[in-house]
Amino acid sequence: MRMLMMALAVVAMTATPVLANQCPLLIKQIMDATAGKTDEASKKAIALANEAKALHEAGKHAESVAKADEAAKAINLTLKKK
Repeated sequence: MRMLMMALAVVAMTATPVLANQCPLLIKQIMDATAGKTDEASKKAIALANEAKALHEAGKHAESVAKADEAAKAINLTLKKK
């Protein structure tokens, strides 16, 4: 059990930097796709992308990526991830 917990901790520590770098790239894709658009789906995606940015800045990278995925889904955008 102790080995499993240690393995999970190592995975979590190595995954966080990858997600930290990915958040801004995902948010940028959403903002680029919605630039100049005023339809309801785009407005929703922009609001969600702003939430993703706030989560990223708070160090909540996994939640930020999830929020970016939600924003992309609102405008039927396939995000390009690392």
